[in-house]
Amino acid sequence: MIVPMTSYSIVVHHRDFASFMERLQEKGLLDIRQNEVYEEKSDEEFYPVLQRTEKVLQAMKPWAKKARSEKHAPVAVHEENTHPERLLEECEAALSDWRYNAGRLQELEEKCRQAKLWGEFDVERIERLRAETGLQLVAAKTSEKNVPDKDAFQAQFPVSVVARLAGEVYFIWVSDAARTLSSESLSAQAGFQINMLTLPSKPFSALEKEYGAVKEEYEENQRQLGLFALRLDILKRYKADRMNRLSYKTVSRNVPRQAEGTLMLIEGFLPTERCAEFDAFLESEQVVYRSIEADRLPDEDTPRIPVLLRNNRFARLFEPITNLFSLPNYRELDLTPMLAPFFMAFFGFCLGDAGYGLLLMGAALFIVKKYPAAKAYGWLTFWFGLATVVFGSLSGTFFGISLVNIEALGRLRSYIFDSNKMMTLSLVIGGVQILFGMLMNVIRITKMKGFRYALHKVGWLAVIVCGGVLVGAPMLGLLLPSVVVYLLEALVILGAVLALFYNNPDKNPLFNVGLGLWDTYNTATGLVGDLLSYIRLFALGLTGGILGSVFNTLALDAANGVGVPVVSQLIMLFILLFGHSLNLALCVLGSVVHPLRLTFVEFYKNAGFAGGGKAYNPFKIN
Repeated sequence: MIVPMTSYSIVVHHRDFASFMERLQEKGLLDIRQNEVYEEKSDEEFYPVLQRTEKVLQAMKPWAKKARSEKHAPVAVHEENTHPERLLEECEAALSDWRYNAGRLQELEEKCRQAKLWGEFDVERIERLRAETGLQLVAAKTSEKNVPDKDAFQAQFPVSVVARLAGEVYFIWVSDAARTLSSESLSAQAGFQINMLTLPSKPFSALEKEYGAVKEEYEENQRQLGLFALRLDILKRYKADRMNRLSYKTVSRNVPRQAEGTLMLIEGFLPTERCAEFDAFLESEQVVYRSIEADRLPDEDTPRIPVLLRNNRFARLFEPITNLFSLPNYRELDLTPMLAPFFMAFFGFCLGDAGYGLLLMGAALFIVKKYPAAKAYGWLTFWFGLATVVFGSLSGTFFGISLVNIEALGRLRSYIFDSNKMMTLSLVIGGVQILFGMLMNVIRITKMKGFRYALHKVGWLAVIVCGGVLVGAPMLGLLLPSVVVYLLEALVILGAVLALFYNNPDKNPLFNVGLGLWDTYNTATGLVGDLLSYIRLFALGLTGGILGSVFNTLALDAANGVGVPVVSQLIMLFILLFGHSLNLALCVLGSVVHPLRLTFVEFYKNAGFAGGGKAYNPFKIN
């Protein structure tokens, strides 16, 4: 449900404004409407340091996690080292050094790997050889197939083979220093492809020594960052303080000025249930204010009214799904409690494997126990898993195994639905959600405009529901009493009259006929398309079951093909784990995406959902 709001207008003298805003922020109740002429990102006092602090806190997460896992106690620090700005600078410098040394280590590791091929050499001696004898030493490599015999290769060309590695032969080619050599000239002389290389700038021993020195610096950086991780609470408090100051500055500058700047007009909203507390605060501040219930504000003020959702424990789990699309505006219905059971059922229908459902339930309970911060998502996963177990049992699928083929289940197999029944069930669930959405639309229009504006929607509900009963009862072999048949027919006729002639109470009947005919065309074609969209529930569940069965067959065939007792079981286990893990990941993805589509398109459209609500965000100290 949407919590009722009350609008407040407060007038404060400009001399008292700063002190009043500080106490208002401490109170933390009023969601202040702002002119939004001053943006947080344009602030040069607080925003840059907030960005720096956030980057440091994000970068320090691995060391903070390690410190928590090792249960380090907070270290005693000198007073001068606890200054947050200095600590921020030290953390930035330590992170910069750590990144620099990490890059140097990676670079030196590659250089060491290359230098190890050429062994020990003296760069100065090579240069002296070139100057004194007029000879140059060129590093090169070629494919091993070009050098089947090392001795023959060295006898035929002025080369010395240094190493063989990964199908390549590395060698030194001795040539006249006056000649300019290239890969092409060496290849032409040898008769096969040769690639020239560059000798390392230092021998392996020197690079290895440099690598060790850099590694010591890198480890020292790690140690320093580990110590800084024990003091991150100082940065977190510093960040919260800067955010509060930035929020105060932004809101204060966006509050409109009146009477040539001598008066400040603060407008905002808060939950009606907190009005008594807030009125007492305003009385103690001795300011002039006016309050009015948000329901009494004109319709054009609706986008300005913030929205605060309050639902029961079950529906509250699905509020993140509502927020993915949009919050309802203040005058709408909160559809979260209505979409929750449908979304859970859709997920279970799409995943459609009881074994996978049990895995999700187990994973959810683990998350709830081990990660309290993700408790809400853990329970949401639990309900999804429970729905999957229910619909997986209906379709008779357990880790890709068709339960209907298991003789031991006996009479229970008669309760398992075949493909035709599952497809029909998906259409029935879809039809129920569409009709429920239309009913929500009736309630929404009644709440916003009045019942007479919803009569044409009531008419459509009468036509669809009563007409469906009249057509469907004989198909199911049900014989309705004559009185019931006459009553249903009368309701269908009355509903058609309302749908055609009462489309808009503010228009004349002739104009309504045209609107009614156009609405009839749109509704008829739209309902058929919407209903057929729900077949995707059946299709996804069927696809997941087939893929699971395919992996089971592959595992059994592979095991039977090998025939070696232990090896065959290991191969079968690997295929089952890999296959079902992949299938579960794909099915879970589809089981989230497609119910989202059915909810945000079919259900929201038929419910007349407009959205556009802005979340209630009180001006407070974080």
